[in-house]
Amino acid sequence: MNPARVLVAILAALVLSDAAFADADVQHTAVAARIDGAYAAVRNADGSRGLVPLASLTPEDRAWMEALARRSPLAKGKSTVQVVKVETTLKVTIEVSKIENGLETVQLCQPNIMRDQIGGTCMLYARVHWLDIAGYCLNTPEIYKTINNCPSDKPWENPLYYKALNALVETPSPRPHVHPLPVGVDPFDWTRAQLRKGRPILASFPREIWQALPPGFVGQRPWSGGRVGHQIVLNGFTYNPQTRAGTFHVINSWADLWQFDLDLKAAGDDVLRIEASVSPKGETPMADEPVRATVKRLTLIRTAGKLNLYEVETDLWVRKIAAQDEAAARALAEAGD
Repeated sequence: MNPARVLVAILAALVLSDAAFADADVQHTAVAARIDGAYAAVRNADGSRGLVPLASLTPEDRAWMEALARRSPLAKGKSTVQVVKVETTLKVTIEVSKIENGLETVQLCQPNIMRDQIGGTCMLYARVHWLDIAGYCLNTPEIYKTINNCPSDKPWENPLYYKALNALVETPSPRPHVHPLPVGVDPFDWTRAQLRKGRPILASFPREIWQALPPGFVGQRPWSGGRVGHQIVLNGFTYNPQTRAGTFHVINSWADLWQFDLDLKAAGDDVLRIEASVSPKGETPMADEPVRATVKRLTLIRTAGKLNLYEVETDLWVRKIAAQDEAAARALAEAGD
């Protein structure tokens, strides 16, 4: 006999044998059934359940299965699948918002956990505090993963450090809504407007940070007085638009100096640099509206050719504006130009 034919005959016998076992098993094990289209849902004597393709059954076993479904119908399960929309509760960050005797005070909440940075990792810990205030609390393992492969004294020398910092901000759910400082605006005016909305500010002392530190603290850190910058968070301010005096409240990442107030007089000349704000968790993302000011007083300083120089006082700031007349100066101020 042809060997190939022998092999085909053996395989056919094995398939028929397996089918017979399967058919016999169905009749011996199934105690309830339900016909659903091309499948039979069955419950076995041991309590287990399964699906049997009807096409896999012999005509005899299919007839037996249909009879079992009529005799002992298997009820459909009561479980259902529901898609539930996850609602994120808005994090309320504003604790104080008032104006007394011309002085405006806005104070946001502090981070849930004040963390002391390791070495020179201020960029990391400032972001942790920044997100924490906004309602995005990061756990310690997540924080350590960011600096695992970076030298703690100079982590910025490892390019992976910056990638990890970005991931720290981009991976929480829902994703934090970050607002970079727009081009062409007064950074301190913009900062105050963002804090009024409950948004903490990521900022830095880009150079010679000793100028911004409280008296008596200079020299306690290795880079104090050096030209290496330091990252911080702003979570409040005081401001009098008439006198242009005020402060920013700083959240720091040193156990010796968790927080302090920075006088505006010490914040000028690029001592304090504003980077971005972040919306409180749960705030609906939307396009930022330009900061609108209401003019309170216009004072002509001098005339220069066809333009007049005015000192313009608004509810937000006091500035000098060059314009053809008072109406033009008022329009420029209220448009934020």
